[in-house]
Amino acid sequence: MTDVSADHGTVLPPGSSALVVSAEGELSFYLPENPPDAPVPRLVQLLAAVLMRSEDEEWVEEMLCLFEDQSRN
Repeated sequence: MTDVSADHGTVLPPGSSALVVSAEGELSFYLPENPPDAPVPRLVQLLAAVLMRSEDEEWVEEMLCLFEDQSRN
């Protein structure tokens, strides 16, 4: 991966999407400027789904427990 940055942070490669957590713990979702009728790639849909579910504290706790369990193995 090429290290590209700007005054405001890292620059995403063209066509990339990202779900970013700020130092304050806030989520931001970045999408490329595609035509409105362009299909949304499956993994970008996954990022959007994670963003939507992030407001469900019970789901977040469940995911963090799964993460901890996997980290121990």
